[in-house]
Amino acid sequence: MKTVEIMLYSRMSKDVADFVRSNLQTQAQINISGALDDLSDEQLRNIAADPISTGVPVELDDGSWLYVSHDEIDKIARARIDTMQAQGCNTVMMCCTLPWHSLESLKNVVCPSKVLEANAIALLPTGGVLGVVQPDAVTKDEEIKHWLSLGCEVVSTTVSPEESMDALSAGIQSLVEQKVDLIVLDCLAFTREHWQLVRKTSNKPVILPMSLLGKVLDEAYGEI
Repeated sequence: MKTVEIMLYSRMSKDVADFVRSNLQTQAQINISGALDDLSDEQLRNIAADPISTGVPVELDDGSWLYVSHDEIDKIARARIDTMQAQGCNTVMMCCTLPWHSLESLKNVVCPSKVLEANAIALLPTGGVLGVVQPDAVTKDEEIKHWLSLGCEVVSTTVSPEESMDALSAGIQSLVEQKVDLIVLDCLAFTREHWQLVRKTSNKPVILPMSLLGKVLDEAYGEI
């Protein structure tokens, strides 16, 4: 069976690993590690995001959260993936829907943002409106930029996957009122349950990243 290395943008934990294994719908054998696994809390504080909107949330040992610089994580992930590939790893998936610019030129590295963008543009009718569900109010203005660069009309709402289904339903209704033609759940923490609610509420096509990426891994990189 094909083995895929899953690279988290933060630290690996049992809860996150269990979530990925339960929701990434792939036939591949997966190994999971975190880009920040070997970094101490003090080292993470040294690469805190400034401004905070340019970071991603990482849990520290004491249970608090720190927004760590996205650009610094990008560099760390690139170094780790270079090492993996030098050791013979054939396929890596970055487990985050943010753009990871230093990884996009690497062979056999799956960057979810590029997959989501391509599928969204392929499914969006000409002149259509793309709706994006963003997970974090702190970083939403930075995270929407790559969607805006696609050249289509984009509207968004911010609902964390950890919020209630009522909150998600309200957010989706706001997108429907803005005449969206396609909705992207822009976080790998959204599940099939979220997808079902969004489809039912909107009656629109909906892209769920975790299941889409599982299919991409199987079709593009799976066993022949």
